[in-house]
Amino acid sequence: MKKRIAFMILVLIFFSCAHRGLQLPESTPSATNAAQVSIIREESPFGFGFALTVSFDDAVICSLRAGEYVTFAVEPGIHTLGLSHATATMPFEAKKSYYFLVTTSHDQFGFEIEQIDNERGKYFISKSKVFE
Repeated sequence: MKKRIAFMILVLIFFSCAHRGLQLPESTPSATNAAQVSIIREESPFGFGFALTVSFDDAVICSLRAGEYVTFAVEPGIHTLGLSHATATMPFEAKKSYYFLVTTSHDQFGFEIEQIDNERGKYFISKSKVFE
């Protein structure tokens, strides 16, 4: 029993260190025409010890821990955004802000990502820490 607990603690420590650096999309959009995308992971005790992989246009951009967010600019157009197991393709318009919240769920993966309105997005960002 003690070995099992020790093993589980080691696994949690390993996952808590699996925090990758930010790798934004290659193209740098013009500041006047860009859409702003913010992805926020809610502060939750479920899954607290590890980072979730976030992708944009099929490329990993970061791994967010509970209570973190990342904001970046993208060229207007159709893009794919998601977690390792679930993605959504949607249009992003010039000069607009988009907020996405990663929350716990009761499906087989344990997490989901949903678009939220600007007011809720700003609220969650005010309670979160910027991804480093």
